[in-house]
Amino acid sequence: MYFQLGYIIIVMTQKKSEISGNSYVKKIWSNIYIRNIIYAVLLFVAIIFASKWFLSCFTRHGESFPVPDFKGMYIEDVKRQAEEHNLNIEISDSLFVSGSPSGAVLEQHPKANTHVKKNRMIYLTVNCIMPKKVEVPNVVGYSLRQATAVLAGKGIRVGKITYQPDMAMNNVIGQICKDVETKGTVTFVTNEDHITATVFLGDEIELIAGLGNNPDECYTYVPNVTGKDINEAKSILIESYLNTGKIIYDSTVKTEEDKRNSIVKNQYPGGNGNIKSSLGDNVDITMTVKK
Repeated sequence: MYFQLGYIIIVMTQKKSEISGNSYVKKIWSNIYIRNIIYAVLLFVAIIFASKWFLSCFTRHGESFPVPDFKGMYIEDVKRQAEEHNLNIEISDSLFVSGSPSGAVLEQHPKANTHVKKNRMIYLTVNCIMPKKVEVPNVVGYSLRQATAVLAGKGIRVGKITYQPDMAMNNVIGQICKDVETKGTVTFVTNEDHITATVFLGDEIELIAGLGNNPDECYTYVPNVTGKDINEAKSILIESYLNTGKIIYDSTVKTEEDKRNSIVKNQYPGGNGNIKSSLGDNVDITMTVKK
């Protein structure tokens, strides 16, 4: 009997709570300000979900495909393949890289196998069909540093330094280059030589420098070129009055692109800053693909 009475009391209490709760909700809902806030929140949530759905449909979310590898291809083949994949291409730059086919793609952005959507623009760097020609300035009589700077201003690099006995140490006493017009070798031996020689932009020439009269000054310290690309390594060695010797590519270098992207793995003699070498000596380097 007591149990039944307790159960009745509990049920009546629950019903009273429900009635009280419903009344509280109705009371809140009857407040126009609170009701408008609730409407605004619901509208905001609906807009968020609708925007996500619209963007997903409009951008074709998930419908992407990898970019083909255009490197090494000629531009006509690139255009044909780009059309097949609904891609747009634009030549953003052109360089002259010796050893690469003229008109072939050197670099691309985005890179190969990057996932993109249809009609994406792919920017290409191609190898010049005809590189720019520049006239070689006469730098005989200049110091090696001055001569290197003057040639660099014309887009010409120093590829080799040869030393000969002369009282003017590290002064240029001659320069040798291959003329692209005549295909012959042109030599400057005085600063008054009015010889015309033409090379391609980025070509290398040889400088002949004086060795000086003091044997104790005919040495230089070998710099460290590990981690540098081939052009940086050559420039650093030239600045130290040394030449690049054998260039060895390890097993990671398989293509011309790998060669362009390779860096110095090690060198001989080493470049710890304590090793002396005679002016004009060679430094052999081993190249590897940059990790």
